[in-house]
Amino acid sequence: MSTNGGDRSLLRRINLLATLRSARDAPKTIAGFAAATGLSRTAAEAVVLDLVDLGWLAEDGQSGHPGAGRPARHYRLRAEAGVLLGVDLGPHNIVVTVADLRGEPLGSAHEAVSEAAVPGSRLDAVQAVISQALERADQSLADVWVATVGVPGVVRQGRVEETAGSAGGSEEDLATSLRALLGCPILIENDCNLAAVAEHWRGVAQDVDNLVFVHSGNRTSAGLVLAGRLYRGHSGGAGGIGALAQVGWKDAPARLEALLAEGRAGSRKEVFALASRGDEEALAAVDAFSQGLAFGIAALALAVDPQLVVIGGGNVLAGDTLLIPLQRYVDEFTYSRGPTLGVSSLGNQSVSLGGVRLALDAVDEVLEAAVTAAAGFPPPTVAAFAAIDVRDGRARDSSVRGGRVRDGR
Repeated sequence: MSTNGGDRSLLRRINLLATLRSARDAPKTIAGFAAATGLSRTAAEAVVLDLVDLGWLAEDGQSGHPGAGRPARHYRLRAEAGVLLGVDLGPHNIVVTVADLRGEPLGSAHEAVSEAAVPGSRLDAVQAVISQALERADQSLADVWVATVGVPGVVRQGRVEETAGSAGGSEEDLATSLRALLGCPILIENDCNLAAVAEHWRGVAQDVDNLVFVHSGNRTSAGLVLAGRLYRGHSGGAGGIGALAQVGWKDAPARLEALLAEGRAGSRKEVFALASRGDEEALAAVDAFSQGLAFGIAALALAVDPQLVVIGGGNVLAGDTLLIPLQRYVDEFTYSRGPTLGVSSLGNQSVSLGGVRLALDAVDEVLEAAVTAAAGFPPPTVAAFAAIDVRDGRARDSSVRGGRVRDGR
């Protein structure tokens, strides 16, 4: 069967994308790219040189090996060609992670903020923390291709429709406010969804396809990854069972705060510390809190049957003082068929790292679209990815199977 010019051009772009994805894993020789993509050595060499000309790949020195002959050249992804941002815009803290095009963190910054801060000052704080993170990463805002912002609320098609705290700026259109502020494409996502993605990508759930992430801190909320995919539900509110008063998530913190009101402890951390030392009242408070938290976890577990529930947020600092009674109640409420509980390994970086993953996926979707476009394969420039926007239907969901995003709605 003959192949026309259009078919050859399409095949070339398919091979460019396959080779580029292979380069994300590690530098390779021409033979290595050929093996990874299934291309002949001659075809692989032509594609690699095209990517070098476009600016995606660069020679990574030479690797010597025994025997006669010239050492084979290795080629690497020019991960420094662009910068991605993950932003955790919470009611009490702002965390920013700066990463390269492989998703490797280059720098980060954190600042505590007041929940009562007015929108304008909160946006100013976001800009300041981003500037600090970029400075630590030796990057500038002009290098940023896309930023993902995690907020504590229901997000649907890029708009914050309900909030669980003062997420900042114009709640009606946070993306527009931030894009005007930062000058780059903005993706908006629920923070627990991003944390779930991050745990699946780089955290304790890398080998788990079905997981629930539960944030337990000043509030309690959850995000779901099912069958390896971020699951939002129909309207973006999946995991939001805490809105149902009968679940008890809203009231559970009051069990700990009773000791604060009595003056026996100055913070939840101190309550957990008292419990760890065997204080009977503190143990009873932690037990009651664990029971309330476990009821909602059990409801989710019975509904979606996850392999792992990852607990994040400030309360996980209590360690086994919280996790042991929590696991006991989860087992009781799920008739001992419930999931294992694990602690987030990413700490306060989980949301911002999930944002980096979503930004990577947005870039990947632009590259996929370029494969079928007659205009050709884009170079690694800010301008080539300036059209990324959640309302275009791009980067609407994230999961990590081979570094690819899959729509799990």
